[in-house]
Amino acid sequence: MASKGLCRPSHPRPGRFAPRAVLTSLLLVGAAAAPLADAAPTARTAVAASDAPATIAADDLRPGMTGYGLTVVRGTKIERFQVEVIGVLKNALPKQDIILIKCAGLNLEHSGVVAGMSGSPIYVQDPKRGDLLMGALSYGFQFNKDPVAGVTPIADMLPELDRKLIKVPENQRIEPIQAAQAVASPVHLPTGAEMQPVAVPLTLSGFHPDVVEAARDQFRDMGFPLVQVATGGTASQAPSPKFEPGSAISLSLARGDMSISGVGTVTWVRGNQFIAFGHPFKGLGQVHLPVGGADVQWILSSLASSFKMAVALEDFGVLDQDRQPAVAGRTGQRAVMVPIKVVVKSLDRGDTQTWNVEVTDQPLFFPMAAAMVVGNAVRTSEPIAENVAMTMKLRFELEGGRAPIEIVEVLTGLGGMASVNEVNGIVANVAKALVFNGFERLRVARIDAWFEVADDRNIAFIEGARAPSAEVDVGQPIAIRVRLQRANAPTEMVTLTLPPLPRDLAGSTITVQVGPEKELAPEIPEPENVDDMLNYLRRQIPRNRLAAVVALPEPTLMLRGHRLVGLPIGVRETMAGHTVPTRVGVNTLRTGMDLPWTLNGGAVLKLKVRPVD
Repeated sequence: MASKGLCRPSHPRPGRFAPRAVLTSLLLVGAAAAPLADAAPTARTAVAASDAPATIAADDLRPGMTGYGLTVVRGTKIERFQVEVIGVLKNALPKQDIILIKCAGLNLEHSGVVAGMSGSPIYVQDPKRGDLLMGALSYGFQFNKDPVAGVTPIADMLPELDRKLIKVPENQRIEPIQAAQAVASPVHLPTGAEMQPVAVPLTLSGFHPDVVEAARDQFRDMGFPLVQVATGGTASQAPSPKFEPGSAISLSLARGDMSISGVGTVTWVRGNQFIAFGHPFKGLGQVHLPVGGADVQWILSSLASSFKMAVALEDFGVLDQDRQPAVAGRTGQRAVMVPIKVVVKSLDRGDTQTWNVEVTDQPLFFPMAAAMVVGNAVRTSEPIAENVAMTMKLRFELEGGRAPIEIVEVLTGLGGMASVNEVNGIVANVAKALVFNGFERLRVARIDAWFEVADDRNIAFIEGARAPSAEVDVGQPIAIRVRLQRANAPTEMVTLTLPPLPRDLAGSTITVQVGPEKELAPEIPEPENVDDMLNYLRRQIPRNRLAAVVALPEPTLMLRGHRLVGLPIGVRETMAGHTVPTRVGVNTLRTGMDLPWTLNGGAVLKLKVRPVD
C-alpha cells in the first residue's frame, strides 16, 4: 500500500489554465442558459496526447489490485487514501460499468465514504506502467459499515471534455423540471441493495436558521439530502487554488452576502478544462454554473451519511456539462449571474440594511435561490415579532429591452416566518412565471427589492357594507359604504362607487360582493404570447385593494382573450362546443381602491333594480 500524504501522480501534470472563448448561450432543459461575459462562438479542441492521463480500462482490472485515491479532508490540501479493487459490475448503468473498491486511510474506516468525495480520482499502481487512473469515486451505500465505493470508469468520463457546446433557438417551450427528473439514478444490485450517487452536500452561508429549516424539504425534493450552515461568511471570498486532480470544487447557486454552494471533487484537469463527480449533478445536460475551490473545514461522520463541511472559495470557472458519467467545465471564465439587491428599512429602529447577492439564472435553481435571498434579508435584517407590517416593492429588470416587472404589496402576519414565507412565495412565483413561461427564454438582468418593516398589525377586517337604499336605478352610480375595523383603532368607513348599471338589469335583483379584490379578481384570458404573460404579471392585484363587484347575469364566452357578450343562446351553445378553446364565464361591473392595510373578510349586498317605465 502507498503511504499517506500529498499525491504526486506519475503521469504528466496538466498545463496552467488559460481563458478560452466560448459560445454565447448554453442550454438547460430546453432553455438557453446565460451567456458568458466574454463569450464568442467556438468549439472545444480535441484531446492532445500530452494532456491525456495514463489510464487503465475496467476490463483490465482484477480483484486485489491496489492503489490510492485523492481528496481533500481539511482546508485545500489534497491527500491520499488507499484503495483495493473488489471487482467490476458490468453494465451497472446503460453502457457503463461500475468498479467496486474498498477504501482505507484518512479515517474512512470510521466515516465511510463521505458526501463531497464525488469525483475523487482513483489510481491503481502498476509496477511497469506506474500510476494508472481507473476513474472517479462516485457511488456509495447508505448505512454501510465498510468504506466500499463505486467508481465510474475514466473512459466514460473523458469524452465529456470534448462534447461541443451548442447554440439553441431562443423561442422554445420550457417546462419545469420535476423532482424525480432532477436526481441521479441509483445502481441496483442483485441482493436488492442500492448504490446511490455520493451526495453533493449543499453549504449555506449567511442564512437565518429558520430560513434554512424551511428550505430543507425543497432541497431534498431537488436531490440534496444534506444541507448545512457554513461557519464562515462569504461576502469577501478567499481566492481559490488552481484545480488539480483531487481538488475540492464548489458549484455556486448564490454568492455574495449569502451563498449556496455544492461541494465535490475534481477528477482530471486538462489545460483550462476539468471533469468531476463521476455522476451527474442533476443530469441537466448543458448548463451554466459558476465553479471555484472549496475550503473543507471538517468531515462530520454519520451512520446515515458522512459529509464534508466546507466553505466555497472565489469562483474562477464555469460548469457547462452535467451528464450521466461526469460534469465538465472550464476555468478562466466568469459565469453570468443575476444581481439581487435587497434594502430593508426598520421603522421601529430607524435604520436601513442592504444585502447584495448574485444568483444563478439556471431555471431549475433560480426561483428558489432568488426567493430564499430576498426572504432571508427580511428575516435577518429585522427581528420579526408577533405582529409584522411590511410594504414591499419588487422590480425584475429583463434583458432584451422589455419593460420591467414592478410589484408593490402590503403584507401582514401574525408570526415572523409566515410573513417571510409570503415574501418567498411572491418572489418565487414571479421568477417561475418568467423562466417557465412556455413561450421563450426570458432572462432577468437584476432584481431589486425594497421593504419597510414595522412591529405592527396592519390588517383591517371588513365588518359590513351598505348602500344608500335597498333599491337602485339603472344608469346611476351606486355608492357602497364599507365599515372597516382595525385592532386598537376606531371604526373607519370608506366609500366605493360602482359604475352605472346597464338598462337590461332593470327589474332584477343584483348581488354586490365586497372584499379584497385579490379574492374577487376578474377573469384573465390565457396568454397567447410572452407579452400577454408579462402584462399579466404587471397587473398583479395587491392584498390591500378593496373592491365591490356585481356579476352580470348573462353567461359569456372568453375566446382568444376577448369577452363575448350579448350572444344569442344558440350561438353561445355552438361556440362552447367549438374546437377553438372557449371558456364560459361572467362579465362584471367593478370598482376598487387601495388602502394602507391588508384586508380580511367580506360582505354581500342584495339590491333591487327599479323597473324602467
